[in-house]
Amino acid sequence: MPYFKPALALLLATAAAACATYPGDHATADLMGGEWLVEDIAGRGVIDDARTTVSFSSDGRLSGDTACNRYFADYEVSGSSLQIGNAGTTRRACAPAVMDQEQRFLELFNEVDTYRIDSTGALTLSTPEGATILARKPSAAMTQVAYRCSDGSTLEASYPRSETAVVTHGGRTVEMTIAPSASGARYIGGGLQWWTRGASEGMLAPLAEGESIASARGIDCTA
Repeated sequence: MPYFKPALALLLATAAAACATYPGDHATADLMGGEWLVEDIAGRGVIDDARTTVSFSSDGRLSGDTACNRYFADYEVSGSSLQIGNAGTTRRACAPAVMDQEQRFLELFNEVDTYRIDSTGALTLSTPEGATILARKPSAAMTQVAYRCSDGSTLEASYPRSETAVVTHGGRTVEMTIAPSASGARYIGGGLQWWTRGASEGMLAPLAEGESIASARGIDCTA
């Protein structure tokens, strides 16, 4: 029986492939189809408006934002097992607190080996030691906020991507990109700066020509 061992090896490999689940199969469809917003890292929460995200694509790649840098990696799913390759990142410097959160997230993320999505839609990524990352897919209500400002005007802000804010104020809509800040989340664009602190407070200020940080006081806005 000279071909028994090769035939057996082929049979075992085929069976293993049949049991594995790859991106695009029904078992991973609930992981894909949108961005997950991280709500907790190892039980220590996250910084308000320092949005950490992850998105799983159908080609076996994932990507996201650490609130400071973009990251990317390969992944593979088999049942509840989730194997993630070492994540690569861009090299942007941010506020120390944000970079500390980024380090904690990436160190834990690279150790993840299982995932679970519960009945509330929460995604839990777990390491062999039991440390977890908790994330949810943000709803429209979570990403669109209406504010009343100190000058009596109203402002609406939405966050279609982790690095972008769309602000409507005074009949004008401006798309802004995230910029470095010591605290909160700061967006600039269209000659304006929108700086949020938590989910319910923000300040809109004009940017003078050549400014990257507004020197004008601006108006305070509260949701």
